[in-house]
Amino acid sequence: MVDFYMFKAIIIGGTGATGKQLLNQLIRNQNCDLVTSIGRRPVWDGKKNDKLVDIVVESLFKLTSTEQYWKDNDVFFNCIGTTRQRAGGAKEFINIESGISNEAAKMAANAKIPHASLISAKGANHKIWAKDWIQPLLYMKTIGQKEQTIISNFSFNSVSIFKPGMLIRLRGKQTWFEDFSELKGFGLRVDTLASAMIHDAERVRHGLVGKSPQYFIGNNHIKSSLEL
Repeated sequence: MVDFYMFKAIIIGGTGATGKQLLNQLIRNQNCDLVTSIGRRPVWDGKKNDKLVDIVVESLFKLTSTEQYWKDNDVFFNCIGTTRQRAGGAKEFINIESGISNEAAKMAANAKIPHASLISAKGANHKIWAKDWIQPLLYMKTIGQKEQTIISNFSFNSVSIFKPGMLIRLRGKQTWFEDFSELKGFGLRVDTLASAMIHDAERVRHGLVGKSPQYFIGNNHIKSSLEL
């Protein structure tokens, strides 16, 4: 007998701060049958796990060679995220955020994955005016374009977009500012964001979500979604 509440997930960005948390939680989740990660580096540090398919590719801009791994999944998680500084410039930043996300969404849509879940940012808006040299505006515009692409260009049954504010990345010992941010409630731990994304995907799987796209805007909204 098939359990229709079980699901299979595929993730890009599994080596990032939120992606790592999401991957680990999916592997521990009893309702998740299988997790496929596609990235330029292994996500599991050489350890084997029966629930994980860890696919390493030379470039995330050309994913056609991974076509077989997209089939039969129920959820596509996009955890890709970078900054202009880490990417090496404005053009490179746009290519990573928009280019890779577009390529991955195309693969997911072609494989008829019903649900897509995307990490964006609070304040992201594809309509805002921005120049390459104005980092905050460029960031918000590019992330907004990433949102718009997955909504407008692809035919997913449902889309969930998570727009957090400040994130606490859990990289070893927290700084005093991260501790303060968490205490005052305006910082969101990446493991909480990952939990909210999985909880939402399970609600979608159970048919408990109607309107699409769904937006979770701000850290308080994301936290409260776990109570639904």
